[in-house]
Amino acid sequence: MDRRGTLLGGRYRLDAKIGTGGMSDVYAATDELLTRDVAVKMMRPDLARDTTFLERFRREAQNAAKLNQPNIVAVYDTGETPESDGSVPYIVMERVHGETLRGIIQEHGKMSLTDAAKVMSQVAEALHFSHEAGIIHRDIKPANIMITNTGAVKVMDFGIARALSDSSAAMTQTAAVIGTAQYLSPEQARGKSADSRSDIYALGCVFYELATGRPPFEGESPFSVAFQHVKDDPRPPSTVQGMHLSNREALSLDSIILTAMAKRPEDRYDDSQQLAFDLRRLSEDQLPLVAQAYAHDADEPSTTVMPAANNQLPEEYADDDFAGGSRHRAAGLAGAAGAGAAGAAMGAGAAAAGTGGNGQPPAGYPADGYGDSGDYADDDEYYDDDDYEDEDRQRSRWVPILWTLLVLALLGGGGWAAYNFLSNEETPQAAPQETRVSVPDVANKSREEAESALESAGLSYEVTERTHESIPRGSAIATEPAAGSSVPSGTNVKLVISSGKEITEVPDLTGMNTSDARAALDKAGLTLNSQVQEEASDDQPAGAVITQSPAQGSQVSKGTKVSITVSTGPENVRVPIVSGQSEEDARSNLESAGFTVVVNRVDSTEPEGQVISASNEGESLAPGSEITLEVSKGNQFVMPSLQGKSYDSAFRLLQEAGWRGSASQISRKDVKTNDIARVDQIAQQSIHAGDKVDRNSDVVLDVYTFSLLP
Repeated sequence: MDRRGTLLGGRYRLDAKIGTGGMSDVYAATDELLTRDVAVKMMRPDLARDTTFLERFRREAQNAAKLNQPNIVAVYDTGETPESDGSVPYIVMERVHGETLRGIIQEHGKMSLTDAAKVMSQVAEALHFSHEAGIIHRDIKPANIMITNTGAVKVMDFGIARALSDSSAAMTQTAAVIGTAQYLSPEQARGKSADSRSDIYALGCVFYELATGRPPFEGESPFSVAFQHVKDDPRPPSTVQGMHLSNREALSLDSIILTAMAKRPEDRYDDSQQLAFDLRRLSEDQLPLVAQAYAHDADEPSTTVMPAANNQLPEEYADDDFAGGSRHRAAGLAGAAGAGAAGAAMGAGAAAAGTGGNGQPPAGYPADGYGDSGDYADDDEYYDDDDYEDEDRQRSRWVPILWTLLVLALLGGGGWAAYNFLSNEETPQAAPQETRVSVPDVANKSREEAESALESAGLSYEVTERTHESIPRGSAIATEPAAGSSVPSGTNVKLVISSGKEITEVPDLTGMNTSDARAALDKAGLTLNSQVQEEASDDQPAGAVITQSPAQGSQVSKGTKVSITVSTGPENVRVPIVSGQSEEDARSNLESAGFTVVVNRVDSTEPEGQVISASNEGESLAPGSEITLEVSKGNQFVMPSLQGKSYDSAFRLLQEAGWRGSASQISRKDVKTNDIARVDQIAQQSIHAGDKVDRNSDVVLDVYTFSLLP
C-alpha cells in the first residue's frame, strides 16, 4: 500500500518509504506542527489485528520513548491509524541521516580494531542505559546500529522487539522477532527468556563481524546458524584469515569477544557498562581488564590455566544445555592467551607445562591452536619451528664455553682453599641466610589496616598520597613494590593512600548545544547526566543550555555528573480573539500579550474603526510575532431595493440605508407607461439592491410617467 501523502495523527505527513522489513515499514515524514523531519515506523497490518499485541506494542513504545540517551534513536510519539484504515500502530522517531553498520560492512568490509571498539563501546553504553531502564533490546544487529553523517553512533528499534517477543507464534514466524539468527544468544535460540546478558552476547557477535568482516557463525539456514550458537564455540576472532594483529591485540580482541559470547549467561560480562569500559580501553590501545589476568598467566607458564588433556568440559558444564558447547571463561580464554601472548612462555617451559621440546602446544590443544585446519599457524607467528632450531644451535655453541668456565672455577676454588690452609687462617663462617617476606595486599583497606598489615609482615613503610577514581579518600591503593613481591624483612616499602578523585573545575556550558556541552565536560573529566531537562526561554535559542548543576566554576571530583537544562525556545502565546472590537481595544489586547500589531484598513459597511478580522486568531505563536488587523473604513452601505417605491421617498430610503449623498446626486430617468397606477413609481435603479457601495455614490432611478403611446 502506497501511503505517501497520508496524514497521521493530524500532524505527521508521510513521504517516501525509506526502509522495510518483515515486521514493518519505515517512512520519511514531516511533523507539520513542529516543522521537523521525522521517521514513522508502521507495523504490518496483518500483525496489527491482535488486540493483545496492540496493547503490548503501545506499552513498549511508551517505554522506548523514555530512553533519552545520545546513542539511542529518540522516540517522539506513538499512535494508530483510524479504524477505517485497519488501526495500524505506528511509532514516530528521530530521523537519522547516515549509514547502518550492515551497509558499512557490505561496502567497505571490516573496520580497524580501534575504530570498531570505539563504535561498539558507544553501543554498549546505549544498552547499559536501556537495561537500567528495564528494557531489553533483543535484536542487536548491524542493521539496527547506524553511524550518522556527523560520526555519532545511534542504536535503533528499542522496545519493538520486546513487544513482539511475547508472541506465541512458531519459531519460523518469530525468528526475526526474538533475534536475527546470526546474532542470537544460545538461550534465545533455545526458546528461553532473554535478559540483558542476551544483548551482551549479540553485541559480541556484532563486534566479531565488525572486527573480522564475517559473522562468528555461518550456515545454509537460520536454523543451522542458531544451532551453532547453542552447540559450537566461535573461532577466536584473532585467528580468522586476514587478521594481522600483534599478540597483545589478539589477546585483547579474543578476551572481549569470547567473554561476551560465553554460552552460559553467567560467564559473560555482568553488565554492558563493564563491556563498554573494556571496549574503550581497547579503542585507546590499552589492555582490557578482562584480558589482564590472561596476559599475566602468559608471562608465568607455571600458573597458566590449561584445559584437560582430553579437552572435556568441567563437570558443572557437562549438561544437556551446553553439551559440546562453551568452555569456562577462564579455560577458553587461557587457550587464546596461551596460543597468542603466552606462546613464547609455553615454548620455554615445555617440560613444566607438559609439552615436548619441539615448540608444539600441550596435550588437549590442536596443532593450530583451535583446530581450524592450520589457518591459525599460517596467519599468526605464534609457533615457529625455526625459532626452536636456532635455540638448539645456540645451546650447542655454548657447551664448550661453559665447560671451560667450570674448570677455571674449580681451579680457582682449590687455590683459595690452599692459600687459607697455608696461612693458618680460619675459614670464615657463611653469613646467616637472609629472611624474606611477602608484601601483603592492602588495596581498598583503611590506612590503619594497611599500616598494621605491613608492620605485621615485618616491613617498614613511608606514606604517599595519590588521586584515585574509585577508591575513597583515606583508603590504600597499593604498595610499591606490589602486593605478593618477595622482599627482605625490614624493607621500607611505599604505602600509596588515596586522596580521592582528582578535582576539576566545572566549565561554563551556557549557550552550548548538548553535543558541545558533552565534549566540554569530557575535556574537563566530567560526564553529562543523560536526563536532560527542557524549559522555554526567551533569551536562548532552542537546543542551547540555559542552566547547569553544579554551576560554572564549581570545584568537583573528576567523573562527577553535570545536569543541564536546555532551551525549547520562546514559550508560545495564544493570540486573543479581537474581531468585532474597536481598533484601539484590539491593539491594546494584542500588544499586552506580546505581539506586534499591523493595521490594514479596508472598505466595509461596518462602523469605521471596527476590527473585521485578525490573522492567526486563537493560535499559539512566539511572542513578538506580527498580527495583522483588518479595520473597517466605514465607507460603504448596502443599497436598499427602491423598485416599486415612489420617487419622492427615494431620498429618505437611501438615507436610512446609510447613504450620505445629497439630493442632487439622485438622477431621474423617465420611463413611459400606460398604467396610470404606476405613475411616479421607481421602475429600475442603477445600483442593484444588496450591493455594497460607497456611501457617496451617485444613484440613477428610472421612474414611470403616463403615456398612451408606447
